[in-house]
Amino acid sequence: MDTTILDGMNSMITGIDLSGKNGRVDWDLLGKAEVQFAYLKASEALDIVDPSFEDHLKNARARGILAGAYHWLHPGLHVGQQADLFVDVVRSFKGMLRPAVCLEMYKAPKEETEKNIRAFLALLERRIGIHPILYTSDNYWTNYLPDAGWGCDYPLWLDKPGTIWPPQIWPWAGWTFWQHSYQARLPGVPVNLGLNFFNGSREELQAMVVH
Repeated sequence: MDTTILDGMNSMITGIDLSGKNGRVDWDLLGKAEVQFAYLKASEALDIVDPSFEDHLKNARARGILAGAYHWLHPGLHVGQQADLFVDVVRSFKGMLRPAVCLEMYKAPKEETEKNIRAFLALLERRIGIHPILYTSDNYWTNYLPDAGWGCDYPLWLDKPGTIWPPQIWPWAGWTFWQHSYQARLPGVPVNLGLNFFNGSREELQAMVVH
């Protein structure tokens, strides 16, 4: 990873995102890397369950690393089944960071995309009683949700690899999480992984835990 991050970023709270694609993680080594939070893939589309989710969650908790779960949403598939899958895999969101809904990999026609994303969010909120986080890139949002002013109701996890502070994306005033690298290497993880910043204090991060 390029280490020429903007001045002051070395004081920001650092976290990772993990899935089964990252291989077998040595959490004893990873826990020494000053990782303070981890977003863990739980599910994807209609029926894909990440095989490492439960193990990652157990190990993160054992080392005092705040953990959250994420679902890769496919807006062209049945959103009710996707919401059921996500909730069934995680089971209880209590004690975890707000869940994240990933909007990037899967696409559908523009009108269908916005309608189905909103439907999924409404279903998820009804099931768990909280607003999730939206993970997306400026390109995806601009191309598929250009008029979605409702987006600012949800904290933004910005997909924008690079070493320069990312510009504002409408309708958000800023980002809550920023995935600034896909190609980070940390001890204990055999392959590249996502590295993220949280835009706030440790207390503010703790306030995002579901009670």
